[in-house]
Amino acid sequence: MAVLVSVVAGCNSDGTTTSSLQAVHSSVDAPLANVWLNGAAQWEGVDYGIASGYSNVNSGKNTVSVEVQLPGGATTTVIPETTLFLNAATDYTVMVVGDADGSSNYPVDALVITRPSKGMADNSTLDVQVVHASAGVPDVDLYVTAPGADINSAAALDTLAFKDDTGVLNIASATYQIRLTLAGTKTVAFDSSSVPLSANSELTIAAIPNQDSDGSSPVKLLVMDGTGSSLIYNVTEKAEIQVGHLVDDAPRVDVSLNGSEAVSDLDFKDVTNYTAVTADTYDIVVYQDNTPGSPVIEEEGVALNGGKDYGVFAVGELATIEALLIEVDRRLVATSAKLNVIHAAPSASVVDVYLTASTDISTADPAINDFDFKDNLQGVYVAAGDYFVTVTAADSKIPAIGPAAVTLENAKVYQATAIDDGAGFDLLVNDITD
Repeated sequence: MAVLVSVVAGCNSDGTTTSSLQAVHSSVDAPLANVWLNGAAQWEGVDYGIASGYSNVNSGKNTVSVEVQLPGGATTTVIPETTLFLNAATDYTVMVVGDADGSSNYPVDALVITRPSKGMADNSTLDVQVVHASAGVPDVDLYVTAPGADINSAAALDTLAFKDDTGVLNIASATYQIRLTLAGTKTVAFDSSSVPLSANSELTIAAIPNQDSDGSSPVKLLVMDGTGSSLIYNVTEKAEIQVGHLVDDAPRVDVSLNGSEAVSDLDFKDVTNYTAVTADTYDIVVYQDNTPGSPVIEEEGVALNGGKDYGVFAVGELATIEALLIEVDRRLVATSAKLNVIHAAPSASVVDVYLTASTDISTADPAINDFDFKDNLQGVYVAAGDYFVTVTAADSKIPAIGPAAVTLENAKVYQATAIDDGAGFDLLVNDITD
């Protein structure tokens, strides 16, 4: 009867058997990925640290290939067409692992993880499978314990090398603490703190690289439930924040977080480097230099989450000054430069932005159309090289800003910010690579 149920569960109404397949982008320096199944695009624009969720496919012979996106809409294949023989009533997770950097010892590769479609989870248990998918991270011991349990007296659940997995484990539904240590030691490299794991769940948990340059752990956990994914960061993972003074008629200011001065003597056009802060909810106050009792901006209850990067910018004019909070993409990709653009010039209204090889934009198309005040665009792929940035009013060829010369390099992230500057405009360009 159990065999019959398993076979029926993997059949379509026409008698063909099916499997389930999901794709996961876990190559830390690779661009957005497109996954092709049987010669057709199955998932497009999959970002790092994202799982697609399962899709039903016919069992038997299937082909899978992976390409990554390049500047100008081009693509390149990183995993050539590979034949997979998919068994009925089996779930397959195809993970893109390794590094896109050609000098790495861990080239981009496909890691295929399997599990039965019909698990053992019930109203009091769940199924979980843990995968080491972090290239360059050494072997680790896996501990899954009650929260606060002494790791020195706990036994490792498994030891995992890169590309290893635990197989499917059926465990009681409860709140757990997941820790990874360097194999053979009690030196903790990752600590989830308390994590509730719900009954009737079928989870795949992958340790993937943590790209945060100030990260407290070399890995983070990607939790896949079959429909999508979420991330768990190390318990001490911080947020990172950048503060900018972009109001041309405002005086020097200071900035406080929860009542404590965090940035002092910020003049117009000053943009700080990124600084790590404890993940928390903050009241952010901007006030004229040394006058904390006279705030010009007050933002209450701003959540700064661990593992995330934020830009906090004073924008507008002094009479209407406000804070612009942006979650910033600082992850580098090996194959191109990345450009983030912010419109912080209130008098410029809606603009077009050009990125060209020469100062002549007469026959060029805008790289960004209809860009309004306070808009931002994250993660535009640009081929390495020398360029000119020109900003015009929408549908105009008359420069309002620029042409401004910029040099962009692969594996770097740049931030270009348009601002008012007296009677004219200016463009601030910063390297913000994580």
